[in-house]
Amino acid sequence: MPMETQKRPTADEILEILQEGNARFRCCALEHPNLCQESRDKLNYSQEPMATVLCCSDSRVPPVHIFDLGLGDLFVVRVAGNIVNDQIMGSIEYAICHLHTPLVIVMSHSNCGAVTAVAKGTNLGGHMASLVPAIQTALKTVEGMEGGRVDNAAQQVALLMADLIRESEPIISDLVLEGKVKVVPAYYDLTTGKVEFLEL
Repeated sequence: MPMETQKRPTADEILEILQEGNARFRCCALEHPNLCQESRDKLNYSQEPMATVLCCSDSRVPPVHIFDLGLGDLFVVRVAGNIVNDQIMGSIEYAICHLHTPLVIVMSHSNCGAVTAVAKGTNLGGHMASLVPAIQTALKTVEGMEGGRVDNAAQQVALLMADLIRESEPIISDLVLEGKVKVVPAYYDLTTGKVEFLEL
């Protein structure tokens, strides 16, 4: 599917913007951009987010604040454990194809409740059960690794979901191969406020 050709920041340039915003967030030097009435008026009928962020629904992990951004800056897709399903993938494809975001961030975080629940063997019934398989795979992958099992698994979930998105056919995989879309896994530390981009 063709991408929009108008001049917009590249994926690498957007990554720099996100890193700079996260640095401001960590040292409490927030700029809170794009929150005024002028911004709301501009966004009333259209949006041009710079990046798509898939992250956990956890109330402690608001990506717009973590990257010190404002209204219209990020297209955010949230689900417990940042697990990809068809609806999540469709939302990401929409952002890429219709909003022309060249960068997808898949961000997990420390002390993730969903990962903790699966690690403890908590009975997750109903629709919650759909979260379990991917997290179990991540937990098995990090067995024997140094560090905390839950946090290691959370990072592994971000890596696994980023791979799943990159390989998604027929849309995203082609755009990744053509260099038009970049998918980057990341990990947010609740204590330090730092976002670590895992494959940079």
